[in-house]
Amino acid sequence: MLGVRLDTELEERLAAVARTQGRSKSDIAREAVRRYVDLHDEAYRREARRQSTRASKRDTPEDFVFWNTLAKETPPSEESA
Repeated sequence: MLGVRLDTELEERLAAVARTQGRSKSDIAREAVRRYVDLHDEAYRREARRQSTRASKRDTPEDFVFWNTLAKETPPSEESA
């Protein structure tokens, strides 16, 4: 359940649209909120995917140090000996 306060002008406009469409103000508000959330949720997911893809395409200096240190500390395997 959600309660929303609207300024007088917006509430009157919403009521007029509801009358014109033969719908309740709640139905129209519900549809508007659903569209808003869908739009912004998808935009958030696209941005997260974009950043993840971008991050996976670059090596950081920390990655280089880690792998370089690991290579120095790891004894050669018996196969290469």
